[in-house]
Amino acid sequence: MFRNKETLGIKDYFMVLNPRMYPVILFRISSFFQQSHLGIIAKIFSTINFVLFGCDIAKGAKIQGGLYLPHPSGVVIGEYAIIGHNCIIHQGVTLGDRGEEHETSNPTLGDYVEIGTGAKILGKILLDDYSRIGANSVVLKDTPKYAVVVGIPAKVIKYRKVL
Repeated sequence: MFRNKETLGIKDYFMVLNPRMYPVILFRISSFFQQSHLGIIAKIFSTINFVLFGCDIAKGAKIQGGLYLPHPSGVVIGEYAIIGHNCIIHQGVTLGDRGEEHETSNPTLGDYVEIGTGAKILGKILLDDYSRIGANSVVLKDTPKYAVVVGIPAKVIKYRKVL
């Protein structure tokens, strides 16, 4: 599922043609205008993203390269969420606070994290590198590297071996 730089193929260079990348591209455009102090234009792109794809990514989220949304519908990423490199977020996922909206109240995802359909990641927690979150899980605590977590509330069931 996860690949390193040595295994990148030609299809990776054409990923921009994949319609599943459009919500990420729209977020990047919105984020650019937000950082350029053109908030109204940023809001327009953010709204287009929500209307066309049902994907609500706050302009203030910090997202590294390689984010992949296989089915972007219903994805909500909070204002202060931080997402590492090459993460996969499936449909219906929420990354947000627990009602206390400030800079330190949203989750942080490490690199190569995968979040299953419908999972909720709430509060100031860290999903460390290579974590995998099961579908419909509710994560309220930090997860260690390589952990596979499932349930409500989510618990570690095993550790992954990444080649």
